[in-house]
Amino acid sequence: MPLFRRSAKPLPPPSMDLPAGEEVERGVRAALLQGKTALEGTLFLTNRRLLFEAKTGDARWLSVPYAEMQSVALYPCPGATMGMPSSRQQCLFVETVKAEQVWFDFGTKEEREWLPLVQERAAAARALAGDQPES
Repeated sequence: MPLFRRSAKPLPPPSMDLPAGEEVERGVRAALLQGKTALEGTLFLTNRRLLFEAKTGDARWLSVPYAEMQSVALYPCPGATMGMPSSRQQCLFVETVKAEQVWFDFGTKEEREWLPLVQERAAAARALAGDQPES
């Protein structure tokens, strides 16, 4: 709860140009969890993928297209130790078709709102890809 009830600043759009037809639908400040480190940045939900832009670093982007998502769920933070902040009790977990695991941490309420959106888009993208003939 904000101390002085200031409204939150709107998040800036991604700093990279998106391909034609791709639009940002939602954005949230988030952490990309990698082992024991958390990379702070912004997570964007577009009509084609999840896109994470880190605040700093050389590798500032992580893109996970919906068609490459095998499963999406909320799970407790991996490797949580005693004294872990309560915000990491659950994280948005994405497993790709290549068995890669991606963990995002942001507000519990937002994670619950994002989960069905990402699951629906991933299922629709996989179904569409399954209907396409092999090239």
